[in-house]
Amino acid sequence: MNENPQKILIVEDDLQLVDMYKKKFDLEGFVTEMAGDGEKALEKIQEFKPDIILLDIMMPKIDGLEVLKQIRADKETKDTLVIMLTNLSSESVAAQIHKLGATDYIVKADFTPLEVANRVKQIFKDSLSKD
Repeated sequence: MNENPQKILIVEDDLQLVDMYKKKFDLEGFVTEMAGDGEKALEKIQEFKPDIILLDIMMPKIDGLEVLKQIRADKETKDTLVIMLTNLSSESVAAQIHKLGATDYIVKADFTPLEVANRVKQIFKDSLSKD
């Protein structure tokens, strides 16, 4: 058993999607927490201190791009892996996501929860090999 499981925060307002992701990440041995809007996400980040954040762009209260700005502006969270989730697959959105410092982004419509989990594991593994 993994002594130090990675912590993942799923920030998404589609509860059905969150449930599918959570089940998949739990099976993969991650410790998962969820937040349904940007405001809750910022609170959870402070108390849960996730290793990886899956962050939806279109959300109530504070959108994902603003949450990402705040994550990158905070010295305690600026290096946290942040994978943006979006259904917006335009070049301008991709450019904005990278400009704000996201680790990666996933177009939700293009991936199953299993593929998302595998992609997240790969990104996490890649980040560890950089250290």
